Amino acid sequence: MASAAPGDSLSLREILLRADSVSVLQDSLLGHTNYKVKVEAIFNEVDEAGRIKDSDTSITLVTMQGDKEISREVLYSTRRPEGKKGEEKEELKFSLSPDNPDYNFSLTAVDDSSYIIAVAPRESPPGKGDVAGTVVIDRQRFFTKRIDFEVPRPEGALKEFSTSMNFEPLEGGLVVMEDMNMRGYARAFLGIFKIRFTGEIRFTEYEILE
Repeated sequence: MASAAPGDSLSLREILLRADSVSVLQDSLLGHTNYKVKVEAIFNEVDEAGRIKDSDTSITLVTMQGDKEISREVLYSTRRPEGKKGEEKEELKFSLSPDNPDYNFSLTAVDDSSYIIAVAPRESPPGKGDVAGTVVIDRQRFFTKRIDFEVPRPEGALKEFSTSMNFEPLEGGLVVMEDMNMRGYARAFLGIFKIRFTGEIRFTEYEILE
């Protein structure tokens, strides 16, 4: 189901078609681009009130060949060899196609620079790994500028998970991730191991390689 905000010159379907086309093109471009990026990451173990109990910080230079990581140079790390707190991850598989059978879309706001689209699972209760939240689309170029999602029913050891991601275009038009924030709760080893975590990751100094 799709509905558009009054007064906008494009229908929601037209916006989604353009945004999905740009997203597919960007995925293809990124998948065929060799690049290096500086990754600054802070992972925190927190209590129920959000107070930090423990924290790990790392700064790395990552070299990518398309979708494949080629090398990782650690510039700085406070992580102990056995410590991997906060690294529970949720794969967000999502398409902006207006014909996506798994989601309902609605255009909730339009400003001079952006379309804001609400995303909700069609299935009730949501399926495993489904997302809910908002996507901000650039009004001129139709690339995804920001994503704010929660996963009502995460997969694996994760019991709660939400994330926000910002994207930016590089010179030449390639759109890359600028930063990502996450929050979650994980249980593993028959529920014996439990952890609440937050994560902040910044991606800077992108360098396109020949």
